[in-house]
Amino acid sequence: MKDFLAPEEEQTVVDQIRCAEAQTSGEIRVAITSAWYFRLERHAWKLFHRLEMDRTKNHNGALIVLFTRRRRFVVLGDSGIAGKIAPEYWQEITRELSELLRENRKVEALSSAIRTLGDTMARHWPPEEENRDELSNKILQE
Repeated sequence: MKDFLAPEEEQTVVDQIRCAEAQTSGEIRVAITSAWYFRLERHAWKLFHRLEMDRTKNHNGALIVLFTRRRRFVVLGDSGIAGKIAPEYWQEITRELSELLRENRKVEALSSAIRTLGDTMARHWPPEEENRDELSNKILQE
């Protein structure tokens, strides 16, 4: 797979994840796949579980999956998020991601979604006294 993000772009996104997670106990991950899947949401949930997003203490993990060959994406939130966030919220994130990705502004698209997720998580799950990073911030590229 030709890298969707150059190394310096990937580092910018990882830095955005770290910054967002510093203000919350929530966890955010990004996965990028060039494989061709018909059931995008199904594969996204498989990645969600494989990356152990469902094992966070407060069930407040969010995953952004980009399917580069399909030119689609999926944004998922664990059960703790789903219980507190209205469906319209996800529509707003996907609308902005769509617009920026359509303009090939990949880093801005991911950074914007990560900031939005981080801000929302911070309102519901402020950082804990020992705000340890439960999951890696590394972007999964497959």
